Order: sequence, then structure tokens, then C-alpha cells
Amino acid sequence: MTPTPSEPLPWHDEADVLGVRVRAFFFDPADVDARPDFVARQLPILRHQPPRLLAPEGQRRSYRAGGLLAQPDAVLAHGDGLLCLAYKGGDNRLLEPAHWRAQWRVDVMLQSIASAMAVAGDCQQPTAALWRGVNVLCQFDPGVAVLECLATHVGAARHYWRELQSVSPAQLAAFCEPRLRALPGLATSAGGTPAAVA
Repeated sequence: MTPTPSEPLPWHDEADVLGVRVRAFFFDPADVDARPDFVARQLPILRHQPPRLLAPEGQRRSYRAGGLLAQPDAVLAHGDGLLCLAYKGGDNRLLEPAHWRAQWRVDVMLQSIASAMAVAGDCQQPTAALWRGVNVLCQFDPGVAVLECLATHVGAARHYWRELQSVSPAQLAAFCEPRLRALPGLATSAGGTPAAVA
């Protein structure tokens, strides 16, 4: 049965990863990548009331919240809020539906959340963080501890990376990941693969 707008989205799996509720929707990339419409390709879980791109496909604009500066791959208006979508680069592996938790990269998740924070702060609208991989679409619902860690460490991350004006979501994620892994209660739900350190 095709869900109506009032019904929950048909996520295939969900898990708590380092204080973030991750919802995953798996798809056949050969089928989805061939679709002509941007939303159908990037957000294959949405079938009703498709969101509206705020900028033409391929044009990335900047969003700033304090010292955090992000250029998401796409921002879409949907209902009373926004969707902040990352889909370029990051993790180009096929994730196995039965083992995706073990394959998960926490840095990709934290970058997506940080980007959504910048969009929400800039636009003053509730913003959902989404990431579209090769064969999976994920939504991230961060807990209070994660949001507080990211929000309160922007200045320290900027100092660490020696950035005078602003820090990127990738820089903030790299700075905050070890701090989140050290928080009591979050380490037990960490899962995923730590970011590679250059």
C-alpha cells in the first residue's frame, strides 16, 4: 500500500548511533539513479507532496549559523520545514541492509547534522538532516547531547583548525566525534566506523 502524507515513511531499519537515531531506507541504485526527476533520484522514499528545491540543481548556496558555515548539496522546502540533503562524496560504498550498522561512518552522519544546524540557524526553520548514499537514504534525529556538543564547540573547533572566520561541517564533525565517543552513555551506542585520521 502506498503511504499517504499522514502515514509514517516506510523506513527499512533504524538504530541509535552515538546519540543519533538513524533511519535507513534501502533502494536499488540502478532503478533510482535512472529516474529523471531530482527528488525521485535523491529522495526515493518520498512519494507524496514532493519537496521543492530552494536553488536549482547543482547550485549550492552557503548557510551560516554563528561560526558554522555550510554548503549543503541541496536544501528543499517540505511541509513547514526544510530538508538538508547531502549526497555528493562522503561514503561511496554499497551498504548491506543486514550489516549497515557495522559499515556506518559516524563522520558522514555528524557532517550532515552540522550542515542542517547551519541551515536551521540561517533560515530560522526546523530542518531535517538527510544523507543519500549509493543505495541508502538516511535521516538523522540527533539527541540533545549531540546537538549541544556540536553547538558549543564551534568556537573551539575554529581555533583548533586555525580558521579565523568560520568552521565547516566536516571540521566540526572531526573535532566533536572523539568528544561524543567519550560521553557516558553514548559510547555504548556508538557503533559505526570512526573517521580516518589523516
